[in-house]
Amino acid sequence: MPNVLKTAIEESVNTDNDFNMDVLVGKAWPIIEACPRLSDILAGLRDVLGNKSYKKLSQTILRNVFLIELVKIPKIETTKFRHRWYEQLNDDPRKCSFEECLEITLDLLGQLPEWLTNSSHAETLALSFEYSLLPYEAPIDYTCRLANNGKIHTQGNLVWYYDQLILRTLKLRKYLIGSEQSPDASFFNKVLKDKIKVKTYLTDRVLTGDYKTNREKRWETHPSSVHFAERKICMAIEYTLVTQLCHFQGFPEDFRQRLQEEGILDQNPMPALCQITGDVLSYEAFRNELLSPTHGKSDFQVGHLNPLKHEDVHNQSSGHTAENISWISADGNRIQGSLSLGDVRMLIKRIAENYTAQDWWPRPRT
Repeated sequence: MPNVLKTAIEESVNTDNDFNMDVLVGKAWPIIEACPRLSDILAGLRDVLGNKSYKKLSQTILRNVFLIELVKIPKIETTKFRHRWYEQLNDDPRKCSFEECLEITLDLLGQLPEWLTNSSHAETLALSFEYSLLPYEAPIDYTCRLANNGKIHTQGNLVWYYDQLILRTLKLRKYLIGSEQSPDASFFNKVLKDKIKVKTYLTDRVLTGDYKTNREKRWETHPSSVHFAERKICMAIEYTLVTQLCHFQGFPEDFRQRLQEEGILDQNPMPALCQITGDVLSYEAFRNELLSPTHGKSDFQVGHLNPLKHEDVHNQSSGHTAENISWISADGNRIQGSLSLGDVRMLIKRIAENYTAQDWWPRPRT
């Protein structure tokens, strides 16, 4: 069984054609189902989940255990699916042998039936499957950047993960993009998929330094990179950006109140502000811009308040974290450049003091 499964996985990704998950599932999943340690477990999971979610489970396991979407070298232009024992990962903490990937699979699937007996866990898995932003999304995450063996993708470090914030994030997605709940599903779909997904879950294009990257999943880039973040951190960032949006000036008040009553959205009487300029952020202006865009122009952007090059692992207001990310205006983005939030505010304060000292403030016309 192991050799046949390994060959099936390698043949599915070692090709010049686009990756096809259905082909991989068709070849590999029946082999996994036939494993004596899993056959009864998987039969029970099919009954619990139903055929549609059971198929998503098969895709999730194959994608998140056996595969990685690596940036192609040396051009750093696109990503391509590879298996976890691919030669590009030699001497890399992300590498994982086929044999250990198989043990991770046995571990995850063996634990899942009991994990799902918790109703919150079951709801989290169901919402992940139904309202995913990324292909093959599921509540699977690393417990830490590096396990005791110096690797990240290893048995015991990749687990089914749940916390209340993840469930709130998924419920918020449901209310925003589910047509029955949402007052503006098309707009919220575009915000989540065109803006928030890219800035939250995928790396920027980085062509310098030790860890070059471009649109990799944050948890699949090198764990020593400042662009790395576990899935749970990325979901916390999504929640922060969406809740900020819900406090843009002019956001539908009745919908915001409903989210607060459901316990999905915290009560916050303050409108969302650009953290650089202090300008109030307008829901109507953002909506008009996103649905009727002007090429090359964007007045609403997502930025790190302290740029990633200033990352301090001991400071939550640093790195790719929920505390260090915010919607900012185009003016704020231009003013900030590569400065930290503290530095840019000191700069603005100094400029204001200079204007006052030199009496440069515009005078009212007479």
